[in-house]
Amino acid sequence: MKRLILGAFLATSLSTFALDLHLRGGVLTSTSSYNKEDKSFENYAPTVGAELTQSLFLFDLGVGIAYNGETEGTDIATVPAYLLARWNIIPVFFKPYLVAKLGTTLYTQEDFNHFSPKGELYYGVGAGVNFSSLQVELLYSNTEIKNDPRGKNLEQLSLTIGYKLF
Repeated sequence: MKRLILGAFLATSLSTFALDLHLRGGVLTSTSSYNKEDKSFENYAPTVGAELTQSLFLFDLGVGIAYNGETEGTDIATVPAYLLARWNIIPVFFKPYLVAKLGTTLYTQEDFNHFSPKGELYYGVGAGVNFSSLQVELLYSNTEIKNDPRGKNLEQLSLTIGYKLF
């Protein structure tokens, strides 16, 4: 009986500290025009990424990286790397969560009139839901851009779908 209890405890402990890897893809749009010329939500770009998280009770902590394509009107593509924290509000079969992301932009793709815009601080807040191996997330993100006379912050709204590999 002691071995059975000890085995159940060890199995539960190991599954509690398991790492999860989500591959993600979706679309994003600018929430306000970066260069103040195009003010519509009609311009979409792809976003792809990966997140590695560790579950700790009601929270998931981890790291992620993404490629955010360039939307018309901004013409800036970025690659942010970030730390993330998810709060699993109701950890049942259908798992809604709130998420916060904070990091830096590793790469900014654009050359505007001999300026080389450089992304710096990246942060985002959003909400999502985990359902079995699938994950759907709506995220507002902001990237500070340096060395660009058109603007200082690239604000984006993204909708992504992720698949849990392990």
